[in-house]
Amino acid sequence: MMKERTILLHRPFSAFNNLFTARGSAVLHPGLRCHAPSGLANPRFQFFMRNSVKAFLLICPLLFSAIDFVRASPNRETIDRLFAQGNSEYQKGSYASAGDYYTQILNSGVDSGPVYYNLGNACFKQKKLGEAIYYWEKALQKSPSDQDIRENLELANLMVVDRIETRADPLPIRVLSALPGLFTINQESRVVFVLFIVANLLFSICLLSKNPGNSFRAVVATMVIAVLFVIFGCSLGWKIYERDYRKKGVVVEQKADVRSGPGPENITVFTVHEGIKVQVHGSTNGWYQISLPNGWNGWLQQNYVRML
Repeated sequence: MMKERTILLHRPFSAFNNLFTARGSAVLHPGLRCHAPSGLANPRFQFFMRNSVKAFLLICPLLFSAIDFVRASPNRETIDRLFAQGNSEYQKGSYASAGDYYTQILNSGVDSGPVYYNLGNACFKQKKLGEAIYYWEKALQKSPSDQDIRENLELANLMVVDRIETRADPLPIRVLSALPGLFTINQESRVVFVLFIVANLLFSICLLSKNPGNSFRAVVATMVIAVLFVIFGCSLGWKIYERDYRKKGVVVEQKADVRSGPGPENITVFTVHEGIKVQVHGSTNGWYQISLPNGWNGWLQQNYVRML
């Protein structure tokens, strides 16, 4: 059955909160003799560099949280009120009214996963399958790891009339899409940024350290971070490519004819139904050029499709 729940409108960013923890102060190797070096070889300088890495890792989550707070809607009280009213109407069974409140929030410029999720639920209750799938897909873009959204989409896709066999993506693409699948594009951009900075800081420590053991550990850590940087960087690049160059949409019309050209005077080549996802290649004169996973293609009126 469809998953319903009570969710908050504003979720704090916490993807990095538990990734890194500060440990105790570094202790000099017992075999090292203490001198009074100056410059880059000074133990105090090395101690400063090591703790700078730890401080950076602790400050980054706070910095990103502050950025999210600044980006928050200035009319938060109004948004919260509309969200509460929508939830109240939903609980009463007034799904159309609830959908109107959620739509007002989106029209105000808010781009929120919980709002998309609740609006999808309201559309599903009104038997608007295409609209429900569209809003759940939008919610999934904001919260890729949300299991409730995935289960609702699986249920809704079983109700889609069209059944099309799809070819699996090549293995490298599946790996790039699956490994860091818990992150949105914005969150993954932050991961890549942090990994880049950490790799450079560790490499700097490697160059500055006079202790072979510490240098070796820094090199190993740098290589591990570099591998993670490459994996997440490739995944981020693929996601951005998909977003910008492989545009997709959801058919929201109950039944729509796909024509051989951009206009009603062209012949119908096949018919699609609400809820099916299509790839959009271009547009002209109020028509989208679309294709299905099985290779079929044609032109569909723009008001029949919601772009993801």
